[in-house]
Amino acid sequence: MEKKLLLAPSMGCCDLYDFENQVRFIDEHADFLHIDIKDGNYVKTFGVGPDFMTVLKKVVKTPMDAHLMIRHPQEYIEACAEAGAEYITPHTDCIESDAFVTLNKIISLGCKAGIAMNPAASLEGIRHYLPLLSKVTIMIVDAGYAGQKVITQMYDKIRTLVQWREEMGLDFLIEADGSMNAGVYRPLYEAGADVVVLGPPALWNKDKDIRKAWEIMEKEVEAELSSCTRS
Repeated sequence: MEKKLLLAPSMGCCDLYDFENQVRFIDEHADFLHIDIKDGNYVKTFGVGPDFMTVLKKVVKTPMDAHLMIRHPQEYIEACAEAGAEYITPHTDCIESDAFVTLNKIISLGCKAGIAMNPAASLEGIRHYLPLLSKVTIMIVDAGYAGQKVITQMYDKIRTLVQWREEMGLDFLIEADGSMNAGVYRPLYEAGADVVVLGPPALWNKDKDIRKAWEIMEKEVEAELSSCTRS
């Protein structure tokens, strides 16, 4: 393996009955803390909010990424910045009319700008503001629906992003989000993904003990990546 695959557990999945223990353990081992903020509108489920990050910020050192799965992300940007988000990541189809204004506002607040793309979204739509981005999140399933199969065409989207990043001399991270589990790490890594978001199937469902669950997940990642290389 030439380069480590970075891990971003989705912190809203932590067991509330074991919350402090899980947060402290994950903070010691993860590369990013992924925070899904949902409004029940853009996706038909609810997630945590900026207040959740405010609580986490008191005890964690790992960078937090606010993934804004909400219809009007512009209304949450300042609250997320104040709550301690290092990355703020709205969806492309929610900022089409004011993408540059939104991303520049994120940067002006001292945060790193990310963008998230549903599978049907075209990469061409973000090409002109790629220089503003520190991260691009490629959803490998449709946002907001559990139990989906990975849409394998997204591997090609990641490969294209890698090519553009090189051609444009940029250094944004490429993150994959959705239905993460064994069998997916290798093709994502070979396509060029830098970060994967870990949900319950990838981590918490492995074992009730977060330490054992992390060990199982880590071994799965290492087994898949031990003999592969970037495309």
